[in-house]
Amino acid sequence: MVRSSSSLLSNTWLIRVLLAVGLWFFATEAQAEEIIFLQDGRTIRAEKTEIIGDRIRIEKPAETIELPRSAVLSIYPVSPPSASPGTPPPAEVYRDLTQQMTDKVHREIQERPGASRAK
Repeated sequence: MVRSSSSLLSNTWLIRVLLAVGLWFFATEAQAEEIIFLQDGRTIRAEKTEIIGDRIRIEKPAETIELPRSAVLSIYPVSPPSASPGTPPPAEVYRDLTQQMTDKVHREIQERPGASRAK
């Protein structure tokens, strides 16, 4: 069976489009600004929420959902993790670790019974 080059090109184009859409979806999903906890235990990540009377409008990258306010347990903003103030950067914390471990091993070897004291 011989396939035409136009058929192969259209399949390649379709795969590229699907990959691009998938990557866009995951990139926008990762940037959600709020997480909504529902009464039934499910959660929804949203870019924006609005309370309109007894309804809550949830805006996601690909859709907008409206739920009764009674179906929502709570809404929390999503914030990126941050280090505590005054915490030194990892490079500073582990700066002398290799030398400290080397010194410890040398001391343990020298303190063993029967260890040679050659220098």
